[in-house]
Amino acid sequence: MYSLSTVKTTLSSYVYKILNGLVNRPTEIFIFIALVFGVLFIFQLPPLNGTDEFTHFPRVYQISQGTFWEQKLPNNQYGGYLPSNINKLINAYRNLSRSSSEQQYRVQAKQLNHIYSSTNQVGAYTTEAIFTSAVTYPPWAYIPSVIGVLIAKTLTMPLIWYVYMGRIFALMIYVVLAGWAIKILPSGKWFLVVVALLPTSLTQASIVGTDGLVNGLSWLIIAITLAVFANKVSLDFRKLILISAACLWLCLIKDGYWLIAALPLIIPIKYFKKPIIGWLWRVADVAVIGAASIIFAIRTRRVAATTVLTPVLNTYINSKAQFHYVEHHILLFSARALAQPFTKNYDTVYESLVGVVTNRLIYLSLPIMGLLYLMLFLSAYDIRTLPSLIKYKKRLWSAAIIVTLGTYLLVSLALYVGITQVGASDVFGIYGRYFLPLLPLIIVFPMLSRSRLRLQPTTVVGSIMIVVFLSLTSTLLSIG
Repeated sequence: MYSLSTVKTTLSSYVYKILNGLVNRPTEIFIFIALVFGVLFIFQLPPLNGTDEFTHFPRVYQISQGTFWEQKLPNNQYGGYLPSNINKLINAYRNLSRSSSEQQYRVQAKQLNHIYSSTNQVGAYTTEAIFTSAVTYPPWAYIPSVIGVLIAKTLTMPLIWYVYMGRIFALMIYVVLAGWAIKILPSGKWFLVVVALLPTSLTQASIVGTDGLVNGLSWLIIAITLAVFANKVSLDFRKLILISAACLWLCLIKDGYWLIAALPLIIPIKYFKKPIIGWLWRVADVAVIGAASIIFAIRTRRVAATTVLTPVLNTYINSKAQFHYVEHHILLFSARALAQPFTKNYDTVYESLVGVVTNRLIYLSLPIMGLLYLMLFLSAYDIRTLPSLIKYKKRLWSAAIIVTLGTYLLVSLALYVGITQVGASDVFGIYGRYFLPLLPLIIVFPMLSRSRLRLQPTTVVGSIMIVVFLSLTSTLLSIG
């Protein structure tokens, strides 16, 4: 018979072998976990109860009808005309998210799911639908979900599946982009795995919206840039077209993230096959991305200046007046915005960075969030040094700092203008999910540092696997 110590030793050896095999398979681990829990989230969270989903879904359906831009409605509102049953579905699930008790929420969700699982007619007539807060989003921001809705319409599926199909295709593009970024990232792969599997990241990618696409594109752009610096990716014609397309797509979804789209411009000329190719690509990229960003920003400002994008009860919001205030107090606004992360009203921002946020504002427990932050720290601090990047240490650090601070200020400005009272000292409506695209830039700092934690890779990966599983399981239970 085997002794207890022998069994323990054998079991430990077996577990070690499994973990040792997983250390070098971060991409595969991410794809498997993201697909399993992503699909569970899709069907566990009631339709249109993801963050701002009842605002984004009508835009997606509108685009699937061939109306690519929102229509201006009476009373200075924006939206469109949707089939009656689609409009009823949207209003019903919107009201569900406002249920006063959890018991009422569960009962109503079950009833609505039954109704719209057996209804496959979109409605014989159209009704007016208002979704003003999505007015600044262009049609290409919703391409994955639009494809899903078009398939559901073609197959005459029940109406509830219009939402599910939109979610499924949003998750698929997220998994492809984030998985691709993890695969080509020269170092810090497990840090990006943790970031991409944060409950906030995965729940946002599993609903109809734009956050999953923004995150995936941002991480891919950062990964490609670092891979070029590390001599892991060569800049041939196809790669240059890919980088330009990803950058253009990102900066034309949310104009607050155009600095991330500009990050590849810091790639030294020596990495191009010929110096002339590098300079021509830089000039063309600056011209295209710059012009597109300026046009997009002008359009956004023109619409936002005359529209209250997100009305807030008992709050005076006037985007035009707020623009005027910022223009005359730009330094004061910047100082206040930069100081705000160190104030108490940022507690929920840090919680929602790693936790889960739906229209009902559900957060995870503090111990789980604490463990997730610990995993972010361990996986970042354990990143190995890449000698090929030491030469460009100052360039990479400077770019990371400028992109991070600049994007933070742009996002804060957008929220200040759109949903904050005129002249307020704090920016209202900031959530941690807005800063997920920036997190992989943290990789630059430990990547160029010679100090490392003395931990076995199997210990780090094993800890990550356990905490990620706990956090996603807790999320599944929370949103249910």
